[in-house]
Amino acid sequence: MTKYPRIWIAAHGGPEVVAQAEDTPPAILAVLAGDTNFEVRWQVARNPSTPAEVLRKLAQDKHSSVRWGAARNSNIPVEVLCKLAEYDDIDVRLGVAQNLSTPVEVLRKLANDSNAVVRMGVAWNSNTPLVVLRTLEEDGDVHVRRQATTNLQKRGLA
Repeated sequence: MTKYPRIWIAAHGGPEVVAQAEDTPPAILAVLAGDTNFEVRWQVARNPSTPAEVLRKLAQDKHSSVRWGAARNSNIPVEVLCKLAEYDDIDVRLGVAQNLSTPVEVLRKLANDSNAVVRMGVAWNSNTPLVVLRTLEEDGDVHVRRQATTNLQKRGLA
């Protein structure tokens, strides 16, 4: 790779294209994580090739969508996921709930979230424990109940 990442980025389709390409080198993703366009940072946050140290930075981004993308990325460090689960931002907590790397104890906590969208994210997560899904089948929100049932059906348990 060249010493001039902006030239490399332009030659490979521009920031928006490069930020979402899974074969983008980590050094380029790190450069794009500092882009002024939040949509580029969001694509970097969502990219499964983005390194943990870049996701750690993006998890603190000023834009909610970028934090949400980082929260959903399976490369994000577990300790960052645990912190993001405490955020007031519903979208960020939803991202944590949907992340397949989220620890079971965090999923259990988010299953009791005051927001139905977050609980629905827990009900969607294929790593949510059976006992939590059974509880979510009795949730006060119909969408949460349906998602829990769908998850159980996919596991052959409904």
